[in-house]
Amino acid sequence: MKKFISILLAVMLAASIVVTASAYSVYTDDFTTTSDDAIAAYEEANGTTVDTNKYYFQMPNGSNGPIAADDVIYTQVDEETGDSTQMLICAAGEHAPSWYNSFTEGAGIYWWGSAPASCETLGWAGYRALVEDADQCIYYANVPGEVVCFVWNNGVDGGTKPTPGLDPEEDIYYKAAQTSDVASEYPDPGEYDSMPEGADSFDNCIFIVSPEDVEMNPFSKKMTCGGTWYFYYGNGCYGCYAEDSDNFTDVEHNCVNPDHYEDGDINGTHIGFQGGEEPEYLRGDYDQDGKVTIMDATRVQNILAKLYTEENEAMLVGVDADGDGKMTVMDATRIQNVLAKIKNMDGTDYVAAT
Repeated sequence: MKKFISILLAVMLAASIVVTASAYSVYTDDFTTTSDDAIAAYEEANGTTVDTNKYYFQMPNGSNGPIAADDVIYTQVDEETGDSTQMLICAAGEHAPSWYNSFTEGAGIYWWGSAPASCETLGWAGYRALVEDADQCIYYANVPGEVVCFVWNNGVDGGTKPTPGLDPEEDIYYKAAQTSDVASEYPDPGEYDSMPEGADSFDNCIFIVSPEDVEMNPFSKKMTCGGTWYFYYGNGCYGCYAEDSDNFTDVEHNCVNPDHYEDGDINGTHIGFQGGEEPEYLRGDYDQDGKVTIMDATRVQNILAKLYTEENEAMLVGVDADGDGKMTVMDATRIQNVLAKIKNMDGTDYVAAT
């Protein structure tokens, strides 16, 4: 009964924030705030300790995750005219459409009904999730244990209210993606096909988007995706049974991630993730979005100010802006000078093409 009431309360709270949540975008400095930052500040301000759960999420990139068995077609009906619009979301054999685009700075997580609640402090898109595995598009966030419902998103505002300073016709309003409300209380046995034995909590579990459960608004192109929970074993592997279950043998036999099998056949041979051993880095690309922007300079400043968790050492060396082998404020300055067309990334003077 307690579980039912808490889920009902979460649904009611979600309905109450629909109007306000769409007025914010990644074009606010607040999206650099992680849930870890917010929780630490809350604990210090209130002299308390917040119990947290760690949740993982694989953000779709169009080439990872479950594969659609049949064509996925979404039909939207106009309530006033009765006219219907059909859209092919993904064809049989394809993955869910990618959430990545030129406005995406990484996954976001938004929740309500718990302090520090993202809707009370930041608005949409909530807190920036941290990268667990960049090659496999896996993010994570530590969330107060009392949170019973939240939303993963791609950090992009898909609302109807213009963001201050942005033209309301900007492409950003057509690039948003998010999950449906994700229940984060423990599952009872049989409640999830992906977790037939249930679980004490979703702590250290991963939410995977299903290509068969994707809706795309034909007008705004905003995606809303459903999915399910799995136990996360690490290194991109996930499955239906906890590692202390009698039905768990080893990761190789229990992993159900199709990316880790030849031809995506989970009844075949588990080969694990086949990413390159030596990733290619773009000099100055500290946020690993494939391009050098002002957000890279901001990332350097935040890491130096210890507002951000440091990335892995190999990545930091690979993207070292000024080439001195260490991270300093000069890296941020070099990026700013490159963007201002004062210097090239190698430190030489910028010369405009003739």
